[in-house]
Amino acid sequence: MGPPRTLVIDRAGADDVLQLAVDRGRVPMAIGALLVLDPEARPSAAAVRAILLSRAAGVPRLGQRLVRTPPGAGRPVWVDADAGALEDLVGEVTLEADAGQEALLAATGRLVTTRLGLERPLWRARLLLDRHGQAAGIALVAHHVLADGMGGLAVLGALADDDARDARDARDARDGARPPTAKTSPLPGWSVLAREAWGSRLDGLRALIGRHSRGGGARPFGGGARELGLQRPRLADRCSLLGATGSTRHLAVASADLAVVKAAARAHGASVNDVVVTAVTGALVDLLARRGESVSELVVSVPVSRRAQGEAGSLGNSTGVVPVRVPAVPDSATRLAALVAERDRVRGPGRGGSAAVLTPVFRGLAAVGAFQAFIDHQRLVHTFVTNVRGPADRLRVAGAEVTAVVPVAVNPGNVAVSFDVLSYAGNLVVTLVFDPVLVPHSAWLADRVTAGLTASG
Repeated sequence: MGPPRTLVIDRAGADDVLQLAVDRGRVPMAIGALLVLDPEARPSAAAVRAILLSRAAGVPRLGQRLVRTPPGAGRPVWVDADAGALEDLVGEVTLEADAGQEALLAATGRLVTTRLGLERPLWRARLLLDRHGQAAGIALVAHHVLADGMGGLAVLGALADDDARDARDARDARDGARPPTAKTSPLPGWSVLAREAWGSRLDGLRALIGRHSRGGGARPFGGGARELGLQRPRLADRCSLLGATGSTRHLAVASADLAVVKAAARAHGASVNDVVVTAVTGALVDLLARRGESVSELVVSVPVSRRAQGEAGSLGNSTGVVPVRVPAVPDSATRLAALVAERDRVRGPGRGGSAAVLTPVFRGLAAVGAFQAFIDHQRLVHTFVTNVRGPADRLRVAGAEVTAVVPVAVNPGNVAVSFDVLSYAGNLVVTLVFDPVLVPHSAWLADRVTAGLTASG
């Protein structure tokens, strides 16, 4: 007889609902990763599929789907999907030729730009097979409503780490029975949902009044405004980095030895992310010069998580953004110094507080059908740089070593190219996610980013 289960109403958070509300563009709100497997020891598709399905069953959110509620019944609710729902979420794609990096990236790009419906759990995996039917890589994608970057990293560890899984199994065997698990109920009736929703709203109102009475009511909004730089707002300069994007995104990769990047950062009193943004903006300055364009500064949106780490058992979104203004000059030392000077705003108290400002604004725009027009013509930022610290040790899947992890996050709107960054096993990978029409020279641009990562500044 199994452990007792408690029925709960598991609602999507306010930040999660924002991701759902704004998913109306030509590309979906998606995050993902490509796991490249050791070409000398590629496992069979059957072995990898069995492992992914087994491990996915141990992450509750991966077996749930999101259900919209009737008017007045509160935010959408996570409910358990039908038995066997996971089976259809892990598919296979046979690649041409030798299943090299370009083929793996192309297949991953197609997966992350395929929209996921609410009728099933909001994630997918594709086994990328070589011509012999062996797994050359694994492409993973999830709707952004399911997890932010920190949460996505936690899911990656839960699905793709043989050593961690073995350790958990050994611990569970040693400790005996597992603790009781919560089980989401089928979607309750309107009256139950409405009563629970309004009760939660009253609790939130009481908490807000309590903070206000203690003099802290305006702090989240004040900190968020500071994080967004609203004290000195100005539009980003017009240039070809902003344009009408289509429904396709391609991927390119830049990389560098993490130790080299850390050494460059320490030499200038900077962080790894400062060096990354310096490299990215330098590459974009060169791209604009190649096109005969120039701007006074580049505005880079940098996500800031409100939590130190993610857990596979507690997903969702908890992230703000910081727009960082970088002088658009060829000299990397000047750009890096400007980023170091911005650090107090990026790392100050109340990290991620900008979400308290942006969430209601963006949801309001979505409610009146204006959000897509807004992001298709926005002039707040030129690009996005999303940086997540990944595993320090190599992962293994079905006994095969994961030689590289390529992060992917899709940003809808008018931004021609964005950059996703992940450290993994001593290597730093920067993925360029770009519209191929607006950025036809992607290999050249990736090379410029790589050069910038290893420059001393």
